[in-house]
Amino acid sequence: MPSPDLAIVREPQDVDDALKQIGLTRDIVVEVALSAAAARADTLPVDPSLAPGMLSYIFGVRAIRMSLLKSGWRTSRQGNVESTVNDDLGVQLFFQNVDLACKESHDPQAVSGKGRASRHLVAAGQGELFGHPASNTTISALGCTPTVWVICVSVEDFSVRAEVSCPKTFQGPQFEEFHQRIFVLDESFEPTPKRLGDNEDGLDDFDVEISKK
Repeated sequence: MPSPDLAIVREPQDVDDALKQIGLTRDIVVEVALSAAAARADTLPVDPSLAPGMLSYIFGVRAIRMSLLKSGWRTSRQGNVESTVNDDLGVQLFFQNVDLACKESHDPQAVSGKGRASRHLVAAGQGELFGHPASNTTISALGCTPTVWVICVSVEDFSVRAEVSCPKTFQGPQFEEFHQRIFVLDESFEPTPKRLGDNEDGLDDFDVEISKK
C-alpha cells in the first residue's frame, strides 16, 4: 500500500525537473530500461532459469555506468552491493528488476529480495536526508551519506516500464514505502510481421521485428 505522504511525479516537465535534481535525464533512464529489457529478451529457454534476471541486471548496471561515469559519477561496491555514486549531489543510484513499475496503486517489489547491506545503505542515506541519522553510517568522499535512489525496471510480455524512486528505510527483504517515485517510461511494443523478400531464404513466411505499438 503506497504511503500517504508519497510524492509521485508523472507529468513530463515535472519528471524532467525531478530527474535533473538527481543528475539524471529521461534519455538516460530510458536507455537503461531498454538495455535491460533487450538483455532479458536475448535469453533462450535452454538457459539457466536465473539468466533473464541476471542479464537484465548486468546490462542495466552497465548502461547506468556507461552513461554516468563520464560525468563524474563513480562506481561503488560497498557491502558487495553495486551502485553508482555522485558525491557532488549526494546521490547513490541502484538498478533493480521489479515486479511492476509505474503503477500508482502498487509499490514496486524487487524480484530478488534485498539483503542486510542494502537495508543499511538505505537507512544511512535516507536517515540523514530526512532527519533520522543511522548509527555507523557510510560517508561519501565529501563527508555526507548519499541518498539512495533506485532505477526500477519491469518487463512483462511486450511492456517495459521504468521509474526512479527513493525508498524509505525498510526492515525485511522488500522495499516497503517510498519518499518519491518518478514515473519515466511506460511503453508497450508489439511484434510486427515483416514478409521476407523473394530472394531471401527462410523456413517461415514471416520474420518478426519489434516496433512501438
